[in-house]
Amino acid sequence: MIDDRTSRQKSADDVMSERPTRRRAQVHTVTSVMTLQIPIDPLSWDLRDVRTWLRHLAARHQIAVDLRLFHMNGRGMCLMNLQGFEYRVPVKGHILYEDFWKRVAFYRSFRRCKTHKK
Repeated sequence: MIDDRTSRQKSADDVMSERPTRRRAQVHTVTSVMTLQIPIDPLSWDLRDVRTWLRHLAARHQIAVDLRLFHMNGRGMCLMNLQGFEYRVPVKGHILYEDFWKRVAFYRSFRRCKTHKK
């Protein structure tokens, strides 16, 4: 994604470090995970979970996705940078990239909160 303020491409670290500023974004992440019945931790996704997530985003954002290009689990998804997503989905691939890394960041913050409660 291009950040208009600095005209630079955001890295995965940039996307992951952004704290959700809207409660709505957090609620969407939680409800979509519950609705889709996939693990909250994207790293634990298997091929079926990845495809479920892709179908959901494709329908939600009207994105044409060839599922054969995403023959991987959640750990495989973590190895892809923005260009990897855009190579597989030239139009709107950045939406998949951002959503995936927001889910990773959400899980990490969720795990951190659970750790502090103990």
